[in-house]
Amino acid sequence: MTLEQVIEVVRALPLGDRYRLQEWLQKQERRDLEEPRREEAVRREIEKYKLAKQWIAEHRVQYLGQWVALEGDRLIAYGANAVQVDNEAKAAGIEVPFVVRVIDEEPKYFYAGW
Repeated sequence: MTLEQVIEVVRALPLGDRYRLQEWLQKQERRDLEEPRREEAVRREIEKYKLAKQWIAEHRVQYLGQWVALEGDRLIAYGANAVQVDNEAKAAGIEVPFVVRVIDEEPKYFYAGW
């Protein structure tokens, strides 16, 4: 279908439906404009996660058994109580802290597939 054909179809719509179509198009435009920002935010979060994993690997012995709150490769808080560590990180301005207990070795993951 060509744009001209779509315009003809839209012209035939009742006024209320044209307004609804206009609202829908505006919502789609906003979503299209927001999508690259969402993708960039996801990329930043993935990068912070990778940095946090690297930090844990490098500091595992020093913080073994402790809960740590990280922002990328930056230690925000640590201690024996996960809730306290989470609260300290939030008090430091981290909206959603990455809080994890440092264990003896990195967990082993496997993909079984189907």
